[in-house]
Amino acid sequence: MTESGKGEDDSIQTILYSYSIHTSEDHMNLYNSWAENYDEDIALINYRAHIYSAETLDPVFPKERENALVLDVACGTGLTAAQFQTIGFKNFHGIDGSDSMLKAAESKGLYQSLRKCMIVPGEQLPTPSDTYDLMIVVGALSIGHLSPDVLPELLRITKPGAYVCMSVKDEGDSRYKQHLLRVTEELENKGLWTKVVIRRFDQWQNIVLKTEISSEYNQGFVAIYRKCGPVAGSQESRG
Repeated sequence: MTESGKGEDDSIQTILYSYSIHTSEDHMNLYNSWAENYDEDIALINYRAHIYSAETLDPVFPKERENALVLDVACGTGLTAAQFQTIGFKNFHGIDGSDSMLKAAESKGLYQSLRKCMIVPGEQLPTPSDTYDLMIVVGALSIGHLSPDVLPELLRITKPGAYVCMSVKDEGDSRYKQHLLRVTEELENKGLWTKVVIRRFDQWQNIVLKTEISSEYNQGFVAIYRKCGPVAGSQESRG
């Protein structure tokens, strides 16, 4: 029994349901009802995307982080911001499509700004270009969540020289992963960003079976890119 009074069977069924739906509308309906128990439920499956993302970024991001402005995309309950705070980041903006998730994130007291926003390919976000020093997209690049086609718009609102940190769980359907690979390679080929590091992890989270949580694990990876262009204050930017 979890602290909220839910049984493990209920948690398993909720997680399995989240895997079975494939539209943004269905996911938002789920998250609005799940927010209160979300952190507890995913802790049951040893979900580690936020931990691995911070661990991968830490050695490559400059050590001066207190003033870095971070956008947490599909921020959920704020688990990722809490993890990134442990490696020195303090200034977080969060966007998410779920009112209940945003309320849970607000309760953590980590964000200077939280906004309800659906990120859709072809639509511009209400944010000026070159705003953020770090963009984190943890757990959202999957079927029914964010399309890889939103990455150019997310890149627009990061500063030249800014970092983009993305986590991706290996899915059974490889079409999404192939789509993501096409978009990331296209951005690299156009000289819009450059790859910093990609790390694979074998223990991403426990596999969830129909009636129990397996001791076996899903795999996943974290990819870090850096936006190209002259960095403010650098010799290149001064010409």
